[in-house]
Amino acid sequence: MGGVSAKKVLAAGEGQLKACGLSRAKAAYAVALAEAVTLRAINLNGLHRMEDDAVREALMSIKGIGRWSADIYLMFALGRGDVWPAGDLALVEAAKRLLDLSERPSPAEMESIGERWKPWRTAAAITRWHYYKKAPITV
Repeated sequence: MGGVSAKKVLAAGEGQLKACGLSRAKAAYAVALAEAVTLRAINLNGLHRMEDDAVREALMSIKGIGRWSADIYLMFALGRGDVWPAGDLALVEAAKRLLDLSERPSPAEMESIGERWKPWRTAAAITRWHYYKKAPITV
C-alpha cells in the first residue's frame, strides 16, 4: 500500500530519498526522524496530548527539525489553532506588504504582530499565506 512510514523511509535510505528529489540534507533528516520513531525516541501518536511548547521541544530534539517545521506540524498535523510561525518568509513578506512597512519586520516584530491574533494565529497565518500567494508585488 501507499503511504509513508518510518519503516519505509529507513528501507529506502538516503540514496533512494535523494533519487525522489530530496536534497542530501533533507534525506538525512528524514532518515533521522524515521530512526527516532523506530527507536521510540519520539512518539508521534502521543504528541496530540502535549502542550505546544512541549511538542516543539520533542520535535526539535531531532536533527533537522527546527522551529518552523515544528510549528507547521502543530498547525497542520495536530490542528492547533494558535500557532504563529513568525520566521516564515512568506508570512514576514505578507506582514511587510499589509502593514506598508519599508522593510521586512524582525523576528521580534513578527512575534508582536502575531500577538494581535491570539488565540487564532493559525487562521491569521493561513490568510496571510493566501494573501502573499495572490497579491501582486508592488515595488
